This record gives sequence, structure tokens and C-alpha cells, in this order.
Amino acid sequence: MNLFKIKKKGIRMKYILLTVMFIFSSTAIAGSHSSDYKYLKKDCDELFIAIAKLLEETDNQWIFFNDLPEDSNESVKRAEKIYWLTSLAANYTTVYEAFCKN
Repeated sequence: MNLFKIKKKGIRMKYILLTVMFIFSSTAIAGSHSSDYKYLKKDCDELFIAIAKLLEETDNQWIFFNDLPEDSNESVKRAEKIYWLTSLAANYTTVYEAFCKN
């Protein structure tokens, strides 16, 4: 499946966010490491805020993406940025789940 050839009309931001949430929930396996080391509450709070801001920026990028012509270079760049932001948020969430959740 080519990420950049997805038809924009059939995809909505809520489905992407649901997918990201599914990825986050599947990181429960990483929780076994949490007994070895815990982050400070302040660090965990900052990490949580960073994840929320990344997802907020993803939503903003999605709004701009929907307004672009489907085959434009800008559309491809915007899709790459959305993918990068969601991947980064998922990676940070894995760390949060492993070292911050009680």
C-alpha cells in the first residue's frame, strides 16, 4: 500500500488517530521494562504534553492536506510530514507506556 496514493476522500483524521491509539495500546508489552526504571513525574508530564502537541500538529497538517490537489508535490510532502508526526508520537508513547504509566 503506497501511503501517497491513498484517496483523500475516503480517509478521515479520526481513522488515523484511532490507528495511532491502537498502536499505543499495543505497546503494553513494553511495560515489563517499567519495573527497572521510572522517569520522574515532571519528565513524564512533559513527555505526555509533547505527545499531545505532536498529535495536534498532525491534525493541523491533515486540514491543509485535504485542501491540496491530490497529485501535487505539496500533497506528497504534507503526507510525509503527517506520517512522520504520527510515527514520532507513537514512538514517544511507547516510552511513556513503558516508563511512566503506573
